[in-house]
Amino acid sequence: MPVIPRALLSTLVDVTVSMSALVVTVEVLLPRMVYRKRIALFFACFAALVLLGGTLIILTQLKLLDHSLSDYHRDVARSQGHYFYWFWADLVFGSYFMVFFISSVGAAVQLAVGRLQAEHQLEKIQKEKAMSELELLKQQINPHFLFNALNTIYYKIDRSNVPARETLQRFSNMLRYQLYECNHPFVEVEKELSFIRSYIDLQRERLNDNYRITCEGIDEVKGFSISPFLLMPIIENCFKHVAGHPDKLNAIDISCCVEGNTFRLQTRNSVSGEQDPAPGTEGIGLENVRRRLGHLYAGRHELTSRRNEERYEATLVLRIA
Repeated sequence: MPVIPRALLSTLVDVTVSMSALVVTVEVLLPRMVYRKRIALFFACFAALVLLGGTLIILTQLKLLDHSLSDYHRDVARSQGHYFYWFWADLVFGSYFMVFFISSVGAAVQLAVGRLQAEHQLEKIQKEKAMSELELLKQQINPHFLFNALNTIYYKIDRSNVPARETLQRFSNMLRYQLYECNHPFVEVEKELSFIRSYIDLQRERLNDNYRITCEGIDEVKGFSISPFLLMPIIENCFKHVAGHPDKLNAIDISCCVEGNTFRLQTRNSVSGEQDPAPGTEGIGLENVRRRLGHLYAGRHELTSRRNEERYEATLVLRIA
């Protein structure tokens, strides 16, 4: 083979093997080992990768020069030492060092970029949290003033108007739960379901006789903690999208239970043909629930929904132990 094509082919071999080792390091070894804190395994695999890549370059370069490892002693004796220094300094050390250097630099750059991205994301989250807290403070009403106002309204209602008093008391209890009971990442599931029960009872007050609302298991489930307001959007979704047929029954069925180490919540509500039947049109509430589940119950939850022309059904399953 002429000298120039052989030189180009030799360079191509060096570049191809070195870049392949770089890709394997960045795309395979870093994600599967370094990011998962398996450092010892990473160094072992990286050393094997450098050894493999360097050896492949050495054997290929010898082949291009019509040499082989079996001819080493003959070539050293024939070249009076020149072949010895070329073989060990340029070929052997150079091949292993090139694969090691390119892969190491690529891994270092990838780690540095990942660190910068993580710091940027953390800074963004902190800014969003600060803005959310500021917005909350702007919108917050003094709880004592609010409860005093509710108490005033309660005593202004005639004592004979028992339903109105009970409705206001129920609303006051819901508000108290939101303001005082939900300042922690998790709350007792009994309190969360009691809040949902109060919400359902308030919804009953505004609906007419064309609506049937059934609840099963809400008063029986207990014994574990749950993220506050995680279930509420699913319940709200039923009342928001339930059909409004004036001439036939509109139904909402809610049930929950604990089976072994699994909590299950299932809702069904009738829908009308005028409502958009396209899948995936769940709205902001359920989308937020999905995101929260991904953060709080990663690998321990399942939220599914299905719909036909007459009914929408949502099912949440949580592994609680």
